[in-house]
Parts: sequence; structure tokens; C-alpha cells
Amino acid sequence: MELLVIESLNSEACDQYCQLNQNTYNSGLTQSKNSYTMIALLDIFSLNYLMISLQIVMCDMVIPKESLIETQCEIIVKEKEGELQMCQEQNEKNEEMLKQLQQTLVQQFSQSLTFSTIYKNSNCSVTQNGKLIETSQSGWQCCMCDQMIPKNGLIQFAIKIIELSSIMIGIGFRDIVQSRNYGVCHNIGYGTYNIQFQGQCYNHDQQDKHQKQIAFPFSTNDIIIVEVDIQKKYVKWTKQSTNQSFTLNIDTSKDLYPCVHFCGKCKVEILNQVFK
Repeated sequence: MELLVIESLNSEACDQYCQLNQNTYNSGLTQSKNSYTMIALLDIFSLNYLMISLQIVMCDMVIPKESLIETQCEIIVKEKEGELQMCQEQNEKNEEMLKQLQQTLVQQFSQSLTFSTIYKNSNCSVTQNGKLIETSQSGWQCCMCDQMIPKNGLIQFAIKIIELSSIMIGIGFRDIVQSRNYGVCHNIGYGTYNIQFQGQCYNHDQQDKHQKQIAFPFSTNDIIIVEVDIQKKYVKWTKQSTNQSFTLNIDTSKDLYPCVHFCGKCKVEILNQVFK
């Protein structure tokens, strides 16, 4: 397109030059005047050619500039996509590491958990390095565990029923239980959250659920998994053999500890492993 324009302008300038040369000859103008006119036409021709050439150069410069911008944008987009993919992969790794860490903490809590030889009813006997507790006495007796439930994260512990007369399994405030001499500690205001072997709920501060048949029953050889999350303020009991479960909201204003309540001949064991 640009070459056609140049050729057109060149042809037009040449025609003008030839016509002027003929007219000058016919009219008898002086050679000096004719020379000036020819120079002027040649200057016009050169100027036109220069302008068209400049336009072509400018067009050639604009196209690569637009192409360069587009290429740079594509490079930036690809870089950002790569960074996003790396972040997603790192997040997945972090989530997996967090899950493994949480499982490790759960396992460590279960393995370290022991029945206390101090914070318990005197009629209860603790053996096997704190993993087993039993009693043969009538009347309610409460025994706390040594380890406090952590403030952060989820924990689990598992209790296996070996002998049963009447048993409750739960968590509680050690100071309140201690103030009650580790006797009857499962009523409203008595500082514990429990499920009883016949499926009743006994708790510290929820009258509408207290002594109600809203949990699940359990018996000899059953394994009860207790899950606690202080931040989310709940305790959950699950029977391992049937996966039946019951969840209760809890007061977390003070430290909580795992605990059991016995009446009559009973024996239970803390298991080292946890169950999914």
C-alpha cells in the first residue's frame, strides 16, 4: 500500500516536472528561472518521499510495540498462574502436615493419659501405671485424670469397660469435683459432663438435658471414645462398635479433665490407641 502511494506521488511529480520543462521551453523563460523551478519540484518530490517513508517506519514501529505489550502480558499471566499453582500445592502440603500433627497430638494425649492417684475417691484403686482403675464399693465415686485437656485443638481418649455395675464417663472441673470430696459429682452445678451406661446424660449446667435418655447405652467390653474441642466448646461420646454418638456443649471458662464415676463393682481401662 505504501509503495503504491510513493509511486503515485513520484509519477505526479515527474509529470509536473516534464510539463514545466516543456512550458518553460515554449515560453522562452531564462535557463536560470527554469533551474530554480526544477530544484523546487525536486525538493517537493524528495519531501513527499521522505514523509511516506517516515509513515512506513512509524507503522513498522507501532506494530511491534503492540505485539510486545501482548507478549509481556502473556508472560506475566503465566508467571502468576505458576505462582498460584505453587501456593495451592504448598497449602495442600500445609494442610496435610497440620492433619498429621493433629493426629500426633491426639495420639500423644491418649498415650500419656493416666488416672490420678491423688485426685480421686479413696475407694478407687489405680494400677497398670495409671491406665486401669477399679472399685468394689457402693456409693458414687469419682476419679479424675492427671492430664488437663489442652486449650487448643481437638483431643480424644478411649475408655474400655471391663466390669460394670454403674458407670459414667465424661470430663469435669477438678476444683469443683475436689470440693465435693470425689463423691456425687454428676448433678447440675457439680462440675462434670457425663453419659451414664444406660444412655442418660448428666451435666453441670444444662437442665433441659440433665438425666434425660438422650445418649446411647453401653456395657462390658464396649469402648467409648471421648472427643473434646475446647475452642469449639463441645464434648462428644462415640461407641466404637456401633458408631453411635452424642454431643454436648460445655463451659470452657476453667480447666477441664477426663473423669469417670463408679457405683458398685466396676473396672475400666484407658486405651493407648485412638479410633477414627
